[in-house]
Amino acid sequence: MDAYLFKDADQIRNLIEKGEELPLALQDYPSRGQTAVQKLYQTKSGKLFLKKVNDRNHRECRIDVESGTLAEREFWAHKLADVLGLNTPPMTLLDPLTTVQAWLDLPDAHHFITEQGPLTLNPQDVFECACFDWLTGQIDRHDANYLYDFVNQKIILIDSAFAFLKYNGSLPHYLQMFEISSSQTLASKQNSRILQKLETTRARLTVLVPLKAASECYALKRRLDQLLTVKSVADIIGFYRKPK
Repeated sequence: MDAYLFKDADQIRNLIEKGEELPLALQDYPSRGQTAVQKLYQTKSGKLFLKKVNDRNHRECRIDVESGTLAEREFWAHKLADVLGLNTPPMTLLDPLTTVQAWLDLPDAHHFITEQGPLTLNPQDVFECACFDWLTGQIDRHDANYLYDFVNQKIILIDSAFAFLKYNGSLPHYLQMFEISSSQTLASKQNSRILQKLETTRARLTVLVPLKAASECYALKRRLDQLLTVKSVADIIGFYRKPK
């Protein structure tokens, strides 16, 4: 779906109103068994996935909504991903509790591994995704929270709502898999433009991610500074194992 459509929330609402709601599988999807409203629509411009969080979601996640709801955090994370050049589905924020994302008919990692076997992971792709997940403080990147483009062997990050939160020791699922399967390339230097993009993003970081809690803003800037020192996937895993 064209990304420009997602710049107009009213246009997205109109597409959904005129679209057809489709059945959405909830079983075997860890990220879809929560209390948030989650709906899939077929529209004339493609499939759209709507997610609306509620107070219970925020209480269970211990999130201060005054500093950013789950929906807002996911949208801010998406904006960062776009600036950093990551391949993520187009998304818009309809209101402070509701996001709408283009639906990609690709398997998540959980289903691909179950049905096809181990993922083939590209070191640079893993490096770039890990930079993003560390920067945004992702604490819920399990195997159903990223898709796998099996043709191009690429990770596509989705469901980044648990962003800009306090580190809790969670190593993203793809990093766990890469650490096990690619030990010889863990320490290899990655020549990725994402580090340069991180440097140029510094000046507008608080515009892209307008958190109101001082502690969360400080943590975000600190994670960015940490990333500017990395050279390999092993360096980022080190942050997760021994956060500084």
